[in-house]
Amino acid sequence: MWKKWFSLDDASLTKGVLLAFLILFFHVGMLLVVALLVVFFGFIIQYFAWILLALGLGAAGTIGFILYTLKKQSSSIAEVLTMPEFKGKNIELRLFGGLASLKVTDSLESAPMLEHDDRWQSRYLESPDTSRVRELSELARLLENDLITQEEYQQAKDDLFNR
Repeated sequence: MWKKWFSLDDASLTKGVLLAFLILFFHVGMLLVVALLVVFFGFIIQYFAWILLALGLGAAGTIGFILYTLKKQSSSIAEVLTMPEFKGKNIELRLFGGLASLKVTDSLESAPMLEHDDRWQSRYLESPDTSRVRELSELARLLENDLITQEEYQQAKDDLFNR
């Protein structure tokens, strides 16, 4: 449609004036948009300190609210953990590492061991049974790769179960 209306071989005066008007109209519109952007960013720059102060107060208020809520609910967590169902059990609570997970396991005669893995630089609570299974699977892997002898494997396994 536009090609038919603004064809080069038809050079009427009306079409030329209309095309010039459209070009002028779009230029004025672009100037208005630029002027509005200058006014908007001028407002931002003029009140930049106040905007930063408001954002800082909002962030401080949010952090304060989160800390207040956590402190308020910590007593209810302590009350839940003193219930008879949790007596004599190992409780592992992981917030961000486990995305707020709670693990309750039966405890044995020994307390949970705190293992440290240098590769990941993190610490996890581990039950004695889980630790024994992990160590036993590591011993089996060493035996399969012929890194230890059958006698060394048997001795390490006996030491593991006699702990």
